[in-house]
Amino acid sequence: MALPRIVLVIVGGVLSTESDARNQVAFGVSMYAGSTLITLTFIWGFCIILNRDKLRGKELIQEYEHQQDSSTNCLPLKHKLSILVDNGVNIDKWTGETAVIMLLSLIPFATVELVVLIKSPVKILVTLIVSGVSLVLYFVYQIGNPWIQVRSLAHLKEENLRIRFFYHVQRLAEGDLIDEHGNPNLEAFKSIFESADVDKNGYISHVELELLIGKVFELEKDHISKEYAKALILTHFDDDKNGMISWLEFQKGCTKWLKKWKNDANTSNSVSKSLWKQVEKVAIRNKRENLTKIEKIMPRILKQALEKHKLVKENGHADKEKIESLFSKYDRDRDNKIHRDELREFIETLTFGVPLDHDAVFDELAKDFDKDYNHDIIVKNDFIEGFIKWIDKAIKHDPSIKDPKHAIAKFEEDCWAEIDTPINMVKPKASILYVIFGVAVMFVISGAFMQSIQQFSDAAHIPFQLTSFVVFPIVMNARMVITALLHVGPRVSKNASLTFSEIYNGLVMNNLLGLLTLLTIVYIKGLSWTYSDEVLTIMIPCAVVGLFALKRDTYPLWASIFAMLLYPIYVCLYCVLGS
Repeated sequence: MALPRIVLVIVGGVLSTESDARNQVAFGVSMYAGSTLITLTFIWGFCIILNRDKLRGKELIQEYEHQQDSSTNCLPLKHKLSILVDNGVNIDKWTGETAVIMLLSLIPFATVELVVLIKSPVKILVTLIVSGVSLVLYFVYQIGNPWIQVRSLAHLKEENLRIRFFYHVQRLAEGDLIDEHGNPNLEAFKSIFESADVDKNGYISHVELELLIGKVFELEKDHISKEYAKALILTHFDDDKNGMISWLEFQKGCTKWLKKWKNDANTSNSVSKSLWKQVEKVAIRNKRENLTKIEKIMPRILKQALEKHKLVKENGHADKEKIESLFSKYDRDRDNKIHRDELREFIETLTFGVPLDHDAVFDELAKDFDKDYNHDIIVKNDFIEGFIKWIDKAIKHDPSIKDPKHAIAKFEEDCWAEIDTPINMVKPKASILYVIFGVAVMFVISGAFMQSIQQFSDAAHIPFQLTSFVVFPIVMNARMVITALLHVGPRVSKNASLTFSEIYNGLVMNNLLGLLTLLTIVYIKGLSWTYSDEVLTIMIPCAVVGLFALKRDTYPLWASIFAMLLYPIYVCLYCVLGS
């Protein structure tokens, strides 16, 4: 996330004239100072307001004070003001650890301020070495103690399981998971619960949950551990901690997860949004009339029939005896014919992922299997030959796949690709290519971008320094603030803690890598360092917020108001000092 800003500064600085490099460093210092200030005042306070909840230990106190006010008929002014103290954000201990790291990242800035007082030609080199060593130590610390990455990845892993849970559950449900208004369809969840509750005792036990997970998750494709999935689902669904999930717990857990997923999709997360759109079934509703065609029906029937009845031998040929056994299972009157009601019983054991008209499914099967097509029956020989024909077609669909089970699964996946294509997870190599491409784009446009900012400052009669300190940071952070405001999600303490940790971690990288970049330009171009105001603008907010967050497990609401009010005050102070 820090790379674009760094490329903007270093490319325009090192490859330019001394005058342009001086402007580039001035822009970079002001940009970093302005970004740090707006992040630790306006955005920091804004995050408290959006994630506010009852603070730990305040629920009973607030209830008691409210009862006291009611009994004495006092004006509720005290009660209203207590909201600023009793509400806020509950924070875990790891957020305090990231605040400590943010404080330590100020060491290079303190070094810069100290060496400026020393009249020596090597002072910039000293600060450059201190900045470089600090950055390397931060990397070494993360390699030796990777709790920062582990914590973030654990959150992403949980989100991945949640969206994949619903994606695959949709294929088992009798009906869409959400209605036309985007609200949970409880009847669909009820059908999933009843199918999972094998012994019909009203609870999903450990064994039944494992069976459900086996059906719901394509574990190899999704890279999800069965034990992890079971533990997480029990954590979020089993409220009374008795090791079983009741219908009410299942309903509550699914509704909570669905709302969280909907919120993630609305905040433009590509993975969540893509899968959410598929569950909304917009495309399916437009194409549903084509889903009962035999080309769609048989691949899905074959995959499930293979899992339940083993219709294919290991050599890839259809097992005629197993197909005959399947026919006999539903030929109730033993007349070597399957009637509409008998085949309907077989169709009802299948899941197509979307609601289909079973009569329409029968008509398509009869049309394809029954040579005479007498509408209401399929004779035994036609049934067997029809299955053999489709099994051979599925096995030959991809000659490179030798395993019959995998070949039929690939056949079904390709035939239903436009309906329920699994999301392609971004591979590490692709991510690296995206980063390289993005850096290349920034390299190409950096010069023109700097000229545009200069021209904007001249046309608007705004000092260039103020543009880089106020206008540019606001523009860069506006999208994040607007998105957060429009899509306020469930207030979860762990998510709030992660939000503030990400803020602190981002500032650590900005502080260490940003200063190193600027000092590199200054040293290479032989410039002087005259940016004490900007350095103090970075150090003071980081120090104030870092010391505030050092040992706290709560951020009260009053802190957000105080932080947001500091932004305009500090901007005015900066303008006065600059003039």
